[in-house]
Amino acid sequence: MAVAAWATLLLVAVLLAGCRQAPGPDEVLRQYLDAWQRQDYAGMYALLDTASREAVAEQDFTDRYRRIEEGIERTGLTAQVRVPEDFRPQGDEVSLSFEARWETALAGTFTQQYTARLVREEEGWRVRWTPSLIFPGLEEGDKVRAQTLPARRGSLLDRQGRPLAVDEPARAIGLVPGKMTPDSARRLAEVLGITPEAVERQLQQPWVRDDLFVPVVTWPAARAEDAGEALRAIPGVLVSSSRETARWYPNGALAAHTLGYTGPITAEELTAERRQAGYGETDRIGKQGLERAMEEQLRGRHGGRIWIERADGSEGPEIARRDPQPGRDLRLTLDLDVQRALEQVLDETVGDGRQGSGSGRLDGQAAAVVLDPATGDVLALASRPAFDPNRLADGITAEEWQQLSDDSRAPLYHKALSPLPPGSTFKPFTAAVALETGVITPDTDFGPSPEAWQKDASWGDYYVRRVPHPPGRVNLIRALAWSDNVYFARVGLQLGTERFTQGLARFGLGAEFPFDLPVRAGQVAGEGGIRSEIQLADSAYGQGEVQLSPLQLATMYTAFVRDGDVVRPRLVLGTAGEEPAREGAGRGAPAGEERAGQGEDAGEAAGKDQGVGGGAPPAGGDQGASGPASGAQAGGPDLLARGAVSPATARVIRDALRQVVTDPAGTARALAAVRGWTVAGKTGTAQVASGETGARWRWFAGWAAPAGGERARYVIAVAVHQLGAADEGTPNPAVTVAGRFFSRIRP
Repeated sequence: MAVAAWATLLLVAVLLAGCRQAPGPDEVLRQYLDAWQRQDYAGMYALLDTASREAVAEQDFTDRYRRIEEGIERTGLTAQVRVPEDFRPQGDEVSLSFEARWETALAGTFTQQYTARLVREEEGWRVRWTPSLIFPGLEEGDKVRAQTLPARRGSLLDRQGRPLAVDEPARAIGLVPGKMTPDSARRLAEVLGITPEAVERQLQQPWVRDDLFVPVVTWPAARAEDAGEALRAIPGVLVSSSRETARWYPNGALAAHTLGYTGPITAEELTAERRQAGYGETDRIGKQGLERAMEEQLRGRHGGRIWIERADGSEGPEIARRDPQPGRDLRLTLDLDVQRALEQVLDETVGDGRQGSGSGRLDGQAAAVVLDPATGDVLALASRPAFDPNRLADGITAEEWQQLSDDSRAPLYHKALSPLPPGSTFKPFTAAVALETGVITPDTDFGPSPEAWQKDASWGDYYVRRVPHPPGRVNLIRALAWSDNVYFARVGLQLGTERFTQGLARFGLGAEFPFDLPVRAGQVAGEGGIRSEIQLADSAYGQGEVQLSPLQLATMYTAFVRDGDVVRPRLVLGTAGEEPAREGAGRGAPAGEERAGQGEDAGEAAGKDQGVGGGAPPAGGDQGASGPASGAQAGGPDLLARGAVSPATARVIRDALRQVVTDPAGTARALAAVRGWTVAGKTGTAQVASGETGARWRWFAGWAAPAGGERARYVIAVAVHQLGAADEGTPNPAVTVAGRFFSRIRP
């Protein structure tokens, strides 16, 4: 009985299978297109008819599709069959229409209309394949060609429109092996500033022949022209024009950390999202600084064209085209004259740090900021050691990159935007908070300040130590002028942790720091907060775990010249040609040829081009030391903090910091000799390693007004790295930088 039942079920299954209809031609075409959308070329090939499979081998079929789609930088494909409502296949051959919507990084999105023929064979309906199923109009022997149409990257300009980073026509520099002499590679390497091994690697590529040009580097036209005489003197060297553009920084290392540099996009950077946004394997992208932060505005959008090249080499119909869109030119707040003056005096003062020895030696590390307190415009940002962005944009060698990376002084690190211990430059904020809360008055005197002090025996063997200063009672003004650590340790303890931290928060300290470049926010303490009286005492004079970038420190100092308001700093004024978003801003003084295909379709769609003052200062506006700057006024600057302190407190701090310069024992008394300017500010020394030989940061933060005036023209913060304590009487190098800077800038 069971056997009979099983036989019956088997018979029913056979009958059902016989009744099931094979897929119709429209369904087979949908299967083919679905495989195409998934780039399942083997699945597509399996649906071809016998004649098509005899005409083209599966590997050739797959290679051609892959080569073309990679060449046009396909990012997506959707296809839809159009079947008439009354469609009934008649006979053994039918034609069906379908539409394909291509998405490419090269030429954007475009639509193509196709007609497919399907034939009935023993195993069912199959696709009759011809090249026109890749693109309509493509015939046997034709090739698909693709070409990038480069977009000019937007320029970075200083506040007066002077170029800081530009795209220029490119020149490919290389060698023709058959015309070289034995020393040509070495001589070319010397001119290009690269290693001979880097040149030899290019010459050893498998395609190189004696009569072919072998490109070594791509340089901006201006740079290639500057080196033209030296290049022409080398046998075998050729300088060729290119359809590409090249990034050029006409001022070399000037403002390098702020501007950043561009470089070839990496596989990790070429995400699916970036592909959708139009990036391709040969694009360049901002790697650091503004080049990276403003990538979206600067990059523009490459165009591209895709066309059919006929078998005889003539140009056939154009399949798709997208015109390039240039990037936006951005006008910055930087003033080229101010930036150059600041960097020159840094170099004169700190050198390169490769010579000298002993305690107090400068190792070449430094950072400095100059901003306009009336507007918040950052006029100069500098970091040392520096680097030449042209070398990085050209394509730095692995050896050079390793040398930069291994340098313990971190030449790629933007120290002006990096948190550092501020030392005694922090004392004015402790003083301001204490005045605001009524803990002290300007006349508060804690009695004599010993050279070493502790609250009581509970501190064990820990003492706060002060620098030597004249005898006598110490009030707030003298404590700032003489930089008395003991005085401010006592102020911090009087405040207590809660009032101390809450008062500093009014300056924006501890919150996110908004800026056009990434800046790590400063801190009063680490994650655990202030955990002891000793830490509170140390924090009050800028040690402990207090951290501030030079930029944030300079920004916080604007509260003292703006009657309590902290201006928000800015670096980007806007698109060149547009009016800046804020009024009252200060004003400073014055493509290679397509690659040929190699063999049958070898270059198909892969033949696209490969993208390779005069010293006069800002006007300063009407806000400054003598009156409040109101961000509430129409067109006024944005504020980071309004009313961080009262105008009365700001006035006390202003007067005290002027005493730092004018008092005969003031720690910045050297700045009293600067001609043409009235300077005020605070010095500082922050140890980052213990002991007399430990490393430390030497600081100056303050402002300058034209002599006889009260309105601050510049706020400045300078930090210089020093190895060990300097001999007594040795000038603070940060004060030296500030003095030389103001001496170089005309009021």
